Amino acid sequence: MKIKGWIVNLLVLVSLLQAAQTSAWEQIRCITPANKDKKKHWADSVYKPVLDPATIPEGSPQYFAVLQAIDRMNSNPSQFRYVFGGMDNGDGIAINNGESEISMKDLGADFSKTSAIEQSDSDYSPTCTATESDIIINTHYRMARPPSEFNKLTYNNQKSQLFAYGGSYANFVSTVMHELGHSAGLQHEGDVLNLMGGNNLLIANGDRVEPYIGEDAASGLIALFGISASAQEDVSVSHWRYGDKLVLKDGSVFSLHHRTRLFDGKNIELTMACPYGNPDLNGPLITACPEPVYQVNKGQAVNLELSYENSGKTMSVGIVASYYFSTDNKIDETDTLLKTSKFPIKRDSLPSTISTKLNIPKTVVSGNHYWLGCHISPSRGALKESNENNNQTYVEIKIN
Repeated sequence: MKIKGWIVNLLVLVSLLQAAQTSAWEQIRCITPANKDKKKHWADSVYKPVLDPATIPEGSPQYFAVLQAIDRMNSNPSQFRYVFGGMDNGDGIAINNGESEISMKDLGADFSKTSAIEQSDSDYSPTCTATESDIIINTHYRMARPPSEFNKLTYNNQKSQLFAYGGSYANFVSTVMHELGHSAGLQHEGDVLNLMGGNNLLIANGDRVEPYIGEDAASGLIALFGISASAQEDVSVSHWRYGDKLVLKDGSVFSLHHRTRLFDGKNIELTMACPYGNPDLNGPLITACPEPVYQVNKGQAVNLELSYENSGKTMSVGIVASYYFSTDNKIDETDTLLKTSKFPIKRDSLPSTISTKLNIPKTVVSGNHYWLGCHISPSRGALKESNENNNQTYVEIKIN
């Protein structure tokens, strides 16, 4: 069977991009003299936390947000399960008290740039074995972006409120998912687009975002706990990419996520219609240009860069990617189809950030804003996905 040239070129590009990246997910190592450098692991493949009713009341926004985080983490294809243990029985919240707890607490000014922390009894075990993990969500999370005297976590998945889209807040659900990754044994990660980095891991379509686990964390959980017999597929597409590595004074390493780009036919990034800057919760409030908007010409050939991830049970999954031209930022099948491509994405903890050639229609109106979008799905239509809310995204353009 003869393989078409464009498929060969695409596979070469994916391989080159992945080879340029270093190792991905990391496992937590214990730090006490008795177990230093041993790796955190669980005797059983289950984390069953209870919620503190005093700080996370049953039925409250934070209660439902924690349940959302647990539900999303359970979409992972490994044998490790997150089980909601109900509300705490009133015996008090404490570290190393024999039960796993999730609570909220003012951690003070010294922790004002820390959204949450996870602490485990694995540090007290000579073998670095965890039987308990406590997550404390900081109510004194005070990054510099206005309003400065408010906690910078929001339970809302409304895009405009989030710092990644010009707002003032980090996503509560994604923050808890990050800590749940620590509970299982995943360490901070600074080499790829991933949940365990420093930015929330989000996919946007329309006015809402979808917090998701991502390929790197899913790969790590499979490596630690094995794949589940009931695992499903999960492919996703995002307008975020790996941007840079951030190393803090204490040695912690995080990844920074930047927006994907739009290039001309010679792979030179196009000019933006506004001065977009990468998200920074320590920066000023963004009102004029919360998202990148690229200037393009009628009929122009462009290369749309997006990140594709395989977080499901099968190591390599073929996908169908449908690229659309839209009059709004919510991509769906009612938009104008520009192109359909088929290619594989591999679950190797290295998301594939690649570019696709598209042609801007000649019939568009100068001065108007449009959106280039993508919807992906497994090429074998019978494959069921654990999450179908992370399958489409967009990049905004303005016609010269």
